[in-house]
Amino acid sequence: MKVDFVFKAFTAIFAMVVVLFLLSAFTETVLPGNFYQISITDLPGPAVNGTATVMVPIPANATGEPVIPEGTFSGARVTGWQAAVRETPYGKMLAFTTTGEYAPDISVSFEVVQTEDELQRLPLHQRPTNLTAWEMKREPRLLVPVLATPDNMSVAEFTRVSSGTYTSVVFLDGFVPSPEDAAVVTFSLDYRGVGGTKRLMRENTWTTMVNTAVMSTESGFVPVPADYRVIAGGIGFL
Repeated sequence: MKVDFVFKAFTAIFAMVVVLFLLSAFTETVLPGNFYQISITDLPGPAVNGTATVMVPIPANATGEPVIPEGTFSGARVTGWQAAVRETPYGKMLAFTTTGEYAPDISVSFEVVQTEDELQRLPLHQRPTNLTAWEMKREPRLLVPVLATPDNMSVAEFTRVSSGTYTSVVFLDGFVPSPEDAAVVTFSLDYRGVGGTKRLMRENTWTTMVNTAVMSTESGFVPVPADYRVIAGGIGFL
C-alpha cells in the first residue's frame, strides 16, 4: 500500500513537471504585427515632362485609423518612385509618384511588429476603454478606403464576419499609353494583421487581398474587389 502511494505521488509530481515544461516551451510570446506586401506590374510609361501617380489602400482598423505609421510608408525605398500617404476624397491612401521617363514595376513590403513596451498597461487617461495595448491589437483590420460592403453593412459590421468581398479603390494618373500600347496593369496587394500569441492563446489574423487587373488607359480612381478573411485564433501550438 505504501509503495503504491509513493508511486502515485511520484507519477503526479512527474506529470506536473512535464506540464510545467510544456508550458514553458510553448508560452513564448509572439508579438502582434502588421504585414503588407505590394506588387504593381506592367505600368505604362508616364506622360512626357509630367508626373505619374499610383495610389493603393492602406491597412486600418474599422474606424479608418491607420495601423502602420505613416512615416513607415514615407521611408520606403522603391526604385524610381517616391512613397507617401496622401489624403483623398475617400480617405488616406499610399501614393507612389515618379517624374522620370520610365515607370518601373513597384514591389515593396512593410512589416511593423508591436514592441515590448506597448504590451504594458497604458495610463488611465490614455485608455478610456480600459484595455491594455495588447488587447487593442485584437481589433479587426483591413485595407481602406472601403467604398462599399455587401448588403450595405457598416465597416464595423463587415469586419466581424469571417470572410467576404468588399469594394476598395486604386488610383492611376499621368499615364498616356497610345491605344495600340494599351495593356493591363496588375495590382497584387496582400495584407495580414496578426493579433499575436500569449499564454498559449493565438489571437485572430485578419487578411485582405486585392488581385485585380486595371487597363493602363484608366485615369483617376478605379474601384477594385478586396477579399477579406479572418483566420480564427486558438491554442498556440495547435
